[in-house]
Amino acid sequence: MVEVPGVPPAASAASPGASGLAVLPQPRADVTLAALVTRSDDAAPSEVVVTPAAPAEAAETEPLAACAAIAGRPTEPSPGDDATDPTAQACLDGLASASSSEVSRWAASFDADGDTASTVVAALTRGVDAPRTAAWWAGLDGSRQLSLTGDLPGVVGELEGVPYDVRDQANRLFLAAATSELRARLDSGLAQDGDAARLRMLQQVQLALRDHEAGDADRQLVVLDTVMPGRAAVAIGHLDTADDVSVLVPGMFFTVGGQLVDWSTTAGELWDEQRSWSYLLGRPDAQLDTTAVVAWMGYRTPDLTNVYDLGLATAGAERLEDAISGLDAARASDPARVTVIAHSYGSTTATLALSSGRVSVDSLALLGSPGSVVPTVGQLAVTDGDVYAAAGSFDPVAGSGYFGADPATGGFGAVILHTGGGADAVTGRALGAALGHNDYLRPGTESLRSLALVGLGRGDLVDGRAPSPDDPTPTAPDISLVRPQDVLLRD
Repeated sequence: MVEVPGVPPAASAASPGASGLAVLPQPRADVTLAALVTRSDDAAPSEVVVTPAAPAEAAETEPLAACAAIAGRPTEPSPGDDATDPTAQACLDGLASASSSEVSRWAASFDADGDTASTVVAALTRGVDAPRTAAWWAGLDGSRQLSLTGDLPGVVGELEGVPYDVRDQANRLFLAAATSELRARLDSGLAQDGDAARLRMLQQVQLALRDHEAGDADRQLVVLDTVMPGRAAVAIGHLDTADDVSVLVPGMFFTVGGQLVDWSTTAGELWDEQRSWSYLLGRPDAQLDTTAVVAWMGYRTPDLTNVYDLGLATAGAERLEDAISGLDAARASDPARVTVIAHSYGSTTATLALSSGRVSVDSLALLGSPGSVVPTVGQLAVTDGDVYAAAGSFDPVAGSGYFGADPATGGFGAVILHTGGGADAVTGRALGAALGHNDYLRPGTESLRSLALVGLGRGDLVDGRAPSPDDPTPTAPDISLVRPQDVLLRD
């Protein structure tokens, strides 16, 4: 059982929640947030014990009336929804001004497995931008920050603009509670439809946090939406302090339950490569570990039934914009250098996000892209047009141009990365080729080496071809002939 250091056993006892899940007590002001959650990545899920309790009614008191209103809204916006929703801001204001007991009673109305939290987060994210959320959080005193994290971990952990160490700890609390609730229902024979699948999905999140097959750095759980098919993001390294942040955006067939562990391992492999290059480039010891790579699965990716339109890419682009805006807001006083590395359908998603006018990044790499929604690099919000593209010789998706301009042609304006392998021009080591659709991020390849350098702001060291408008445009293959085995998981 999780014990709260510095709190007597009687005070540590959980209070009942509406779903039967115990609600964490309001912590004392002298108890740190870290005391609320088991921080070891090796902690077993069974160490969190959930005590069934009687339901409690939600309190719709005046300070939280706006919160109660948004909790009943649909999670997807309706056409014409105002991006600046005064009700969402009023909810945040209420969470700041309401008494601790009022917040706890409202939190007790949430279902333990995350549906209510997902609805509230969707409304707050749509209605309040990341800079205002960051200012709101910074304006709370430490005691209120602690109590909100304990009472509403599924909300705090998803708010863009809140510091990432807080989001990580909140999401771990939320993950443990939701997993325990689902397991308890399944063990008691009271399971609801979808409980088993949701539990399997959350267990994959736990495994991604514990698995250190690659990336010898702490992991942060910075996104967790438990509503199927789920959304999650695991950062390798510390997003609050990293000088260089790379965000990996996946393409089709990627789900939290199926590929989060694999995608987190990939992020770890990129982190390892970047750390090696930090040594080789002679960075001071203090800067060797100031990189972070995010395995971002913050949107629903398509399968063969819905890959032929931009619906999911458009929704994903909005999520990606929120994530980048959140990073900018959380690091406003000490900005990180941000690189987006996007694969397959994720590359199209990235071009939508970076042509929206809402956010910008320092570098962008588009891998095996089915097309950009804008025809040239100049229409993407990337500093100094620092954009790269890679297309393996046997990649059936790259060059299709299905969703727009092919980034791997000279007319687009990106540096076209060499992917054929060979000897490293700096170290002399042998580098493998990236030929297929899923090869670009394989360890030991020339492409992974290049992407690591791009993420460190050293694109000058990659082997690539400068753009030329005179390059011929390749004949586009028929993307409908792409086989699932060509684009599914890496071996």
